[in-house]
Amino acid sequence: MNQMDQRTIDDAVKFLIDGNEAEAARLLSACVLENFEAVDSWRDGSRQRDGILLEVACSRAVYEILVDDNDPRTQSIINAFFPSDLYLKRFKVRAAPTRAPVKKKLDTVLTGAEMKDLITVIEDQKASMIAVATGGPRINEVNPEYETRRHKIRRALDKLSTADPNPYSDLWSWYGKWSDGSLPTYQSRRRYIADLYQPLLDALKLGANTTTVHPTGWARVDRSVEKIIRTLETAKNEEDFQGVALLCREAIISLAQAVYDPEKHESLDGVKPSPTDAKRMLENFIAEALKGDSHDYQRKFAKAAFDLAVNLQHRRTATFRDAALCAEATRSIINVIALISGQRDPET
Repeated sequence: MNQMDQRTIDDAVKFLIDGNEAEAARLLSACVLENFEAVDSWRDGSRQRDGILLEVACSRAVYEILVDDNDPRTQSIINAFFPSDLYLKRFKVRAAPTRAPVKKKLDTVLTGAEMKDLITVIEDQKASMIAVATGGPRINEVNPEYETRRHKIRRALDKLSTADPNPYSDLWSWYGKWSDGSLPTYQSRRRYIADLYQPLLDALKLGANTTTVHPTGWARVDRSVEKIIRTLETAKNEEDFQGVALLCREAIISLAQAVYDPEKHESLDGVKPSPTDAKRMLENFIAEALKGDSHDYQRKFAKAAFDLAVNLQHRRTATFRDAALCAEATRSIINVIALISGQRDPET
């Protein structure tokens, strides 16, 4: 069994956009993937082929379209998910209650300020598309700004590993859509643009409200922190919570290995630290980097953060609260060591 995540939908949306299937892309971007599995199944006599179980959740309006097997947009969406050597075993669509709209959360690799700036640019793009389609400025007057914003939006979305739901490369392409008779009224054009961007904006706003991760510049440490955050978000049981603690342990070991230098940091107890002895490596580093009475409180804080992270890692009956505290303590000691080591110093 091979289970996929929400990025499967993003990849399929991009596939549809690249194929100029804007309507199918718009419908799919309003969905949340609930299950995508490749399963072994017998078909065509003795020939064994892999089948696909595909399940999505969406609003009632989108549901009414996707449950129609004869709608070409539905078939386009199905075809976007898998190559021709696989077949669809089941396509299940669930209508989400209107009181709880379906939203997805993006992996956050932009700062909070960058995320908010992206949301502003997208809102400006929406306003421009609506304006030219409802008696506003001439296309030639605002098309350069539209194209500039489009490139900026796509660069930012690439960092988030998600697709731009807008298939129109310029406002003349958008003109071709609204003038073909499918959007005869100003209201229908406003609604079309709102529906086009709303799932993406919902996801971006969720991401903008999460804690910003500040990379340290130590690749292994930063990857470990990202993995801790993702694992904690999906953790559901004691084993999952203990898994977060193990990832925290690995992150602290990677941190110690990044800053410890045996030639610079003398052993406090005469024992040479092993490559996984994070405690001794960090204690030796802190003692050297924060010498003197003036740094007494900084040393105590750094050691307290480290001790809390390590203590929580060894809890046998881990709960969500334990895992979350362990993750925060680990990120705290990482941030403290990054500051002490100069990794966060502004460039000169």
